Amino acid sequence: MKGRIGTVAAATLATLALAATAHAEEQTRETYKAQLEPLCQANRSANERIMAGARRRVNKGKLDQAGNQFVRVSGSFGSLIGRIAAVPPPATDSRRVERWLEMMRLLQTRLRTVGKYFKEGEKIKATHESILAERAGISANNISIVFHFHYCRLSHFG
Repeated sequence: MKGRIGTVAAATLATLALAATAHAEEQTRETYKAQLEPLCQANRSANERIMAGARRRVNKGKLDQAGNQFVRVSGSFGSLIGRIAAVPPPATDSRRVERWLEMMRLLQTRLRTVGKYFKEGEKIKATHESILAERAGISANNISIVFHFHYCRLSHFG
């Protein structure tokens, strides 16, 4: 009997939770921005610490160390993308947010590739890939411009 009561109670609670979210206010651009900005702010601070001195290392020929920094920032950025993807977007902007996340994933891949090339000692290939990464960041910013982000605007890494 306890098993049935527990199952019924769990089902009732799940139904009530779904009903509460269905009646909750619909996500707006402002509420979406308010949810994302703290996530982006924390990630930006972490990424700045990770990338500190990367340009200097590249200029001094310490490509392996700089490469490790780019790989680390790629991982950090990837975790941000996962946290952003978990936040439901405004219904009218769902396709825009999907495209924004695609561009951010492309940027993450490009940053990892920059790191890989630096670790291999391929400075020219890494530079070329960093240009492509910057373009992906600009594209992501252009897609998300309607949200008027401050911390979620992507800036140049390195």
